[in-house]
Amino acid sequence: MLAPPLRAGHPIFAPHPADEVMFASRVRAYDALFARLGVLPFGPRRLFDAGCANGKFLDICCRRWGAREELCVGSDTRRDVWDIWHTAHPQSRITFVQQNLQDTAFEPASFDIVHQSMLLSWFTDPGRRAATAAALWRTLRPGGVLVSYDFWLNPTNPKTSGVRVSTLRRLFPEARLRYWRSLTLAPPLSRRLLFAGTPALYALESLRVLNSHLLVALEKPATP
Repeated sequence: MLAPPLRAGHPIFAPHPADEVMFASRVRAYDALFARLGVLPFGPRRLFDAGCANGKFLDICCRRWGAREELCVGSDTRRDVWDIWHTAHPQSRITFVQQNLQDTAFEPASFDIVHQSMLLSWFTDPGRRAATAAALWRTLRPGGVLVSYDFWLNPTNPKTSGVRVSTLRRLFPEARLRYWRSLTLAPPLSRRLLFAGTPALYALESLRVLNSHLLVALEKPATP
């Protein structure tokens, strides 16, 4: 399976200042999510970030939420962006796997937390999206949590397909919905309104009516 194309706003590109503001808000939302789930600090939990790009999310997991680098794994089809990051962090013990998700040789139930960020929305073909979701679910242990941060609406890019809560319910029918929240003021709007200042962007995001992403947590049922 071919990887989805890189796109403007992807974390390997130089971010717009408004994107940095919204990213800071997103990190705080993850704070609330992980606290709600009762998984902090991550400690001995194994983490997997599918479509990890440059490894930024896993690095934050270690520095902010207490994950252990040797228990963190990221996968992506490109290695160059990871190598750029790793050159700046040569002592990191985070593992990178350069493969399509379906080709990775992880044992089933290998991870306690599986994360995907703007990966599922890039598969517009239902079959490819379902196969990607199945691969994510297979790597998650019973009782573990899949965290999804993705567009539910992206009208400026017809090559994407939004991922709503209902979409995730179809893709992961066994899952228990543990958390969901509308997040991230739509990037085209936040970039236009940056002149109004950071507090204004946060205030608009808090209204949720102009947000373009969803942060969702799905729990895999524990075995009897």
